[in-house]
Amino acid sequence: MITVELDHERLQAALRRVEWAVGDVAPLMRGIATELVSQTEENFAEEGRPDWADLSETTTERRAKTGNWPGQMLQISSAGLAASVTSHADESSALVGSNKPYAAMMHFGGKKSAFPHLWGDIPGRPFLPMDIEGWLQPESEEAILAMAMHHLEKAARL
Repeated sequence: MITVELDHERLQAALRRVEWAVGDVAPLMRGIATELVSQTEENFAEEGRPDWADLSETTTERRAKTGNWPGQMLQISSAGLAASVTSHADESSALVGSNKPYAAMMHFGGKKSAFPHLWGDIPGRPFLPMDIEGWLQPESEEAILAMAMHHLEKAARL
């Protein structure tokens, strides 16, 4: 005969901690916001993951004339797009973004027909840790899932 005994109080205490941890995800959200910024910085450093489209000949010529080429894409000035990336986290969300008016154009791309002031079409160069369809990059997804699991495991420790 096999006898199984449940330590009911220990189980209830563990479940209460999991419930509390799930109810209080603010620390997790702060960690996720930090991770999103880190992944964004990595995208700028590596010029995309996967690699961004090359700059057009017109763009490289213009940048060369102003002394900004060769150089890194999307990083012409110290006050530019890369420096504008910020994050925010609260009790239920984590955000990363930029306040630059051209940020969405650089991330998603744009057509000269829709934006006549452009000198040509701009391919999307996703600098945020998501593609132009809104899917997280694999590196970001893995890191965030690992953080969530760690958060739950920490809460459930006996």
